[in-house]
Amino acid sequence: MLLRRLTQTATLNNRQYQKAYRYTGIRSFFSTQKVSTEDGEKGRMNIRVIEDVRGIMRKVPQPVVAVTTCSPEDPTQRRGITVSSFTSICLHPEPLVSFCVRTPSRASELLHSSGKMVVNVLSHEQVQQSIAFSSPGSDQFKDIPFYDDPSTGLPVLMGTVGSMYCKTFKVLKLGDHELWITQVLKVDEGVGSTEGRCEEGQPLLYHDRRYRSVGEQVFMKAFEDSTLDTSQWTHRAHVRMAWNHLRELGIRDASTVIKRTIRTHFEKNPNKLKYHDTISSFYIHLVDLAIRQDDHDNDDFFGFIERFPVLVDRTIIQQYYSSSLLASDKAREQFVPPDLKPFPAQLPSSS
Repeated sequence: MLLRRLTQTATLNNRQYQKAYRYTGIRSFFSTQKVSTEDGEKGRMNIRVIEDVRGIMRKVPQPVVAVTTCSPEDPTQRRGITVSSFTSICLHPEPLVSFCVRTPSRASELLHSSGKMVVNVLSHEQVQQSIAFSSPGSDQFKDIPFYDDPSTGLPVLMGTVGSMYCKTFKVLKLGDHELWITQVLKVDEGVGSTEGRCEEGQPLLYHDRRYRSVGEQVFMKAFEDSTLDTSQWTHRAHVRMAWNHLRELGIRDASTVIKRTIRTHFEKNPNKLKYHDTISSFYIHLVDLAIRQDDHDNDDFFGFIERFPVLVDRTIIQQYYSSSLLASDKAREQFVPPDLKPFPAQLPSSS
């Protein structure tokens, strides 16, 4: 989160240069805009420092934490959010911890109205919880083990390394994020292991983050390790995985990685649908096209999908391919061009 704030506050002379550097690593650019030599040099120095900081922070493991809260009027209105930049600030005169929340968001609104929350330190067995609370869905707690604390009404996740009951101490607005400083009122030791013994609980950590937020890192780790619950291996999950790889690697290298990941999943889950190279190639093309069109410089996948909802439309491919061609063995085994109309050169956007 700190790295993203640095990226967002750095002085950048040209959005095209920023995106080109992000995707390809290019350190020079050509522009029709007139930019002074001094400003250009400052921009290049800022980018170098940002990349150096990012490189160091990749090597520093960070705990994965889910903050849960509820409406003070209606405890059944619950929200959870997977946060990053979690840290302990001090112990005296009162224990304070902090975390960052993207704004605007429903979680931020509910935290402000509630003024109290539970900071759940996830165990290494709680990848699914981290993914669930990094999504903006309305039913985040579905299939997530939790209980309502009888004294506060707050939702508390089960199976964690531990939970801290907190209240708001101070909130600082920083760019498109809020830094929440909270006072810890009570701590519950969790039971973060399948054996049910506290001493066995190991925290869920993430590192080597590249351009990923904590939610994206945990999601991608589950994909890469083929540990993502098969019920969550949806078309939207495929798009999210492709979006991460394409932003980091570019179309040429990402295509190979994406297809290999999908093949591996189907091999480990033979009862699911079989790998289809043409369908995979089609949606890789669409996601890459949307990334190149997008003028929002952030790593919010859910905002990206809101701007390009066509990416999660599983029927869009039928506008380009006939059913008979998609059903052919050739199309399944290797990419074949569309037979109804050429691939789109631009996608419709809601922004």
